[in-house]
Amino acid sequence: MHRQKLIQLAVCLTVVAAIGACGKTTETEQASTKLADNSPKTRALPYSIESVMLSDLFKDNLKVAKVNVGVTGGTPPEWAATSVAIAEKVAKFGVNSIEVSVRRNEITQKQGVMFRELAHTYYSPDPRRTVWDGDKPWAIYVANSDRLATQRDVEIFESFHDLNEKYIQKGMDPDAADKKAGAVIAKKFGLPKDWRLPIGNVAAVGAGINRLSLSVDAEDASSSMAALATCMDGKIIRMLSSCNR
Repeated sequence: MHRQKLIQLAVCLTVVAAIGACGKTTETEQASTKLADNSPKTRALPYSIESVMLSDLFKDNLKVAKVNVGVTGGTPPEWAATSVAIAEKVAKFGVNSIEVSVRRNEITQKQGVMFRELAHTYYSPDPRRTVWDGDKPWAIYVANSDRLATQRDVEIFESFHDLNEKYIQKGMDPDAADKKAGAVIAKKFGLPKDWRLPIGNVAAVGAGINRLSLSVDAEDASSSMAALATCMDGKIIRMLSSCNR
């Protein structure tokens, strides 16, 4: 499959998942908000802050925040708990719509985060005042730990991308470029003839995780949370920036 189609698919899955998560908030969900408090605690991991945004350039004076962080190790529940702890922390800064991406420190890639992302969460503290459609406060998506991308997957993807672009720039038809690059990469990495291009962890797919299933313990992430507050609280950051800008 042509790399552009794969990238478009990943983007569409993320967008559809986010929109599809906006359903009705049922009375059962509302009545069960205390269940997580009585369940076993799931720890939020310490994290490094990669980039943040807190913009007020939205209709009806809505404020929107994005927080991208890196973690080392952990499990799917811990990745989810980390994203939830961050979203709830940022909500205290007076933000209406919050998006959090949790990524692997162990993986590097030249562009994008599709091979690094472990959790992607959307939070609207008041679903009546949000930039997203629907009236459900949470949409939490986590990668499958059994199918996490490896650094080799990144190398295969990037090698194919670079070679494919090279062929296309020389005037080759995109489909022909795909086939030729695919054959070269298969030989280089010892892949079968019918190999498929890695598509990343695709965290934002499916029904997602119920927020009520998580009782979050943010103690291990307290230093990270303090750094996040220093970075964002009381500030307007209209473009994604590092905290050390």
